[in-house]
Amino acid sequence: MPLPALALLVCASVTHGDGRWSAAAPLPEPVQELSAAVLHGRIYVAGGFDRTGAPTAAAFRYDPVANQWERVADLPAARHHMPLAAVGDTLYAVGGLAEATFVPENTLWIYRDDQNRWESRAPLPEPRGASGVGVVSGKLVVVGGWGVGRRLVDSTAIYDPATNRWRNAAPIPTLRDHLTAVAVSGTLYAIGGRPLNPDRNYDVVEAYDPATDRWTAKSRMPSRRGGLASTVLAGRVHTFGGETRSSVFSNHEVYDPATDRWTTAPSLPTARHGLGAATVGGRIYVIGGGPRPGLAQTDAVEVFTP
Repeated sequence: MPLPALALLVCASVTHGDGRWSAAAPLPEPVQELSAAVLHGRIYVAGGFDRTGAPTAAAFRYDPVANQWERVADLPAARHHMPLAAVGDTLYAVGGLAEATFVPENTLWIYRDDQNRWESRAPLPEPRGASGVGVVSGKLVVVGGWGVGRRLVDSTAIYDPATNRWRNAAPIPTLRDHLTAVAVSGTLYAIGGRPLNPDRNYDVVEAYDPATDRWTAKSRMPSRRGGLASTVLAGRVHTFGGETRSSVFSNHEVYDPATDRWTTAPSLPTARHGLGAATVGGRIYVIGGGPRPGLAQTDAVEVFTP
């Protein structure tokens, strides 16, 4: 059953000429190291670390019209640092890390919203978590992250839902985990991340074109951030949050692929890392995450309206 709806709260909104922030109904429970994706106009989040710092299998769905969260079927197993992506009418949960020891997994699950259950699909070519995923031409493109033995993974794995098969493509030029990835106009952008060490964050932006199987370097992000999230609004990539070993970021920086230029936008009201971001109805929802470095959780859901 849906959880009680909360009236849309207008927090101490920061209003600028280029957008403002407000607050939406909080997550049913504080969670970090989660991801967010949109299916049929509703936002899904799954997995992460719960308020006790333990890996969770819980999954939730948000209705932006009703400003209401509800719990849906749990994942088949607890996961964290697991990206979500929607292709057509299907939500995918890709790889991720398991247990408190951060074990990389190769699982691929789909969510059947008509039956409220998860099903397995062909596993990834190799286990990986803390990776980035984008959707290009109806296919999942998985980049970065780490694999067995906390070895950074260079392979670009592409999944075709029509055949339920994976293939490896041109490797990512800059190996990194805790990056974010999104697709715009047939190109995947891999943004930020780090080489395992939160104090060595990258500002690197690299673009992958599946049509040519080539990577190219793009303008660097204004800040160096790993543990960040991103989403696309009106053809521009909005990036949020991140962490170092001793601090968290409230940064909100916007990339325009058409001009290969970055701009700075109104900062997150709640600085955090390991968060989710999704766009619905011309607004961006930034969900959960860690308000302090390392293990820390928030239930905050903040909405950016341009």
